[in-house]
Amino acid sequence: MKIQEINDKVMNKTGSGNLIYWMITSEMGAKNFELRYIEIPVGGKSSYGKHPHEHEVFTIKGEGKIKGMDYEEVLKPNLAVFVPGDEEHQWINTGNEPFGFICVVPKGAEAESKPKSDAADTLH
Repeated sequence: MKIQEINDKVMNKTGSGNLIYWMITSEMGAKNFELRYIEIPVGGKSSYGKHPHEHEVFTIKGEGKIKGMDYEEVLKPNLAVFVPGDEEHQWINTGNEPFGFICVVPKGAEAESKPKSDAADTLH
């Protein structure tokens, strides 16, 4: 069992200013999935694109939307979002506070956005 706290050691800031906290990772022993907490600042957005892997997302705070090739959906806290692999999408903060959500991806997916340090600062 491992417990991870949000801190700068597990955080990476993207080029667009979004914060990705790698909470449960393969380095901690996760064999199938990795769990991240993502915050998009006021006025911010993710890059528009697609990945071969799926995303499972649960919105926590703020307001936003997800935009795809033929859809745009408003998001608020307590919504679950499934984005299949290879589906174009973009996360956009439309509110007045950070837009935060939990995002689960397959182990190794988006590893390029992990913090430079492999050392997770687990509590247990």
